[in-house]
Amino acid sequence: MRRTRGRLAALVLAGLVAFPGLASAKDKVVVYQAFQSLNYLPLYVGIDTGTFAAHGLDVEKVTAGSGAAGVSAVIGGQATFSLQDPMTAVLANLRGAKLTNVAMVVDGAPVWIIVPKSSPITSVAGLKGNNVATAIPPSTSTYLLQRLAKAQNLPIKLDTVQLGTEAAPVTVGRDAAGAVYEPQLDQALSAGDRILYAFTQHFPGGYAFSTIDTLQSTVTSKPALVQAFVTGLADAEHTIHARPELAVQIAEQEFPTLPKPIVQAAVARMAAADVYPQDPSISTQAFANALALQVFVGNVKSGQVSYADSVDNQFALAAGKAEANK
Repeated sequence: MRRTRGRLAALVLAGLVAFPGLASAKDKVVVYQAFQSLNYLPLYVGIDTGTFAAHGLDVEKVTAGSGAAGVSAVIGGQATFSLQDPMTAVLANLRGAKLTNVAMVVDGAPVWIIVPKSSPITSVAGLKGNNVATAIPPSTSTYLLQRLAKAQNLPIKLDTVQLGTEAAPVTVGRDAAGAVYEPQLDQALSAGDRILYAFTQHFPGGYAFSTIDTLQSTVTSKPALVQAFVTGLADAEHTIHARPELAVQIAEQEFPTLPKPIVQAAVARMAAADVYPQDPSISTQAFANALALQVFVGNVKSGQVSYADSVDNQFALAAGKAEANK
């Protein structure tokens, strides 16, 4: 652990040397994340490698405990940015808030359905009439599972459990399958389960699963700060794909209680599926895919929300151009 911290400290110092004008005074930025999650690795890479510091920012992350709490912190002024499902900001806007999503952190739907290795179920159709473990709503995994079941006319029985424990009922034989996130997926695979269905493969054009949002007034009053943060995030996302060994080191540091092989497998899986995006742009299709799920659930009426009113992509596009020109 000391060696890892030493390497990360060296990276931070290197960043400050590369940007000497930014080393003395940095803008304070507070990011409220919904949870401490492997999905949010781009944020941790940006902080732990000194990438944000190199762009003149002192970034502090705070774990809110839920997406709604993170958004509330932005609205209340305790946070500069929050990180969670972009639809949480969209729903807040429908109640009068003025938030905008400025950067992608988790693209695609990182949810997998698992079954025991010995299960006779070989396709989604085999779930018919069975119990499936899933997170207590509100949860994207549960909503995705419900929509899949409806689309394929599969009557299933949901066994809703605490987030992060969805694999346990499968392991003990209570449920035939479970809808899980990482690292539960690779923990289940290491215990002998197998993947029945990967939602990551079923959203062409991406899926805006988790994004950075901020107040529209912050975009107006502090555009340079927003740009610096989004550019730092773009650098971090590039690092995950260009230097996977460093990304794994940081994930291991952020999740010290997880077995290293589980961390390595989970990070590699999500990088390969571009769950960790190549850049922070939020495409219209990725946003539309996420919005469609909220319409299905009934949280949003069709035509009630638009991309233009919910996303400000200018900072991500500028960051992508800067990265491409390096």
